[in-house]
Amino acid sequence: MDFIATHLVQALAVLGLVLLAVEVMVLGISTFVLLFAGLALLLTSLSMYMEWIPTTWQWALIATTVYTLLTGFVLWPIMKRAQQTPEHTTVSSDLIGHSFVLPEDVAPDKQVTYRFSGIEWRLVTSAPIAKGTLVEVVNLQVGELHIQAKETP
Repeated sequence: MDFIATHLVQALAVLGLVLLAVEVMVLGISTFVLLFAGLALLLTSLSMYMEWIPTTWQWALIATTVYTLLTGFVLWPIMKRAQQTPEHTTVSSDLIGHSFVLPEDVAPDKQVTYRFSGIEWRLVTSAPIAKGTLVEVVNLQVGELHIQAKETP
């Protein structure tokens, strides 16, 4: 205990780094309590190192409490905004409207791939389409081209 009291500044810094490491590596920044406390311990250690506050246990407790509340107040809205689910928007791509001739029969229950631009795309359709039909891409998802038969004018 005497060793920690002698090296209080370093002990607070190490404890702050340990709390931050646990928050990031183990909990994946899912609870902000350890993040705020870890940052507060680092700020307390810095304040004592710069001699802005006395190097005592009492001041360490007071400063850590104040810095925890301060970091929580400042960072809470930012962290809350970062955890919100993103809005899903429709994809706009140059591939939509692309036309090609089907290399084989396609049906909703049949998995067919089409190689385009060096990527194997899975063709998805709502109705069966015969081989050799001119089709166009109407939508796309990751690895999937949603196609329909193209109407010829």
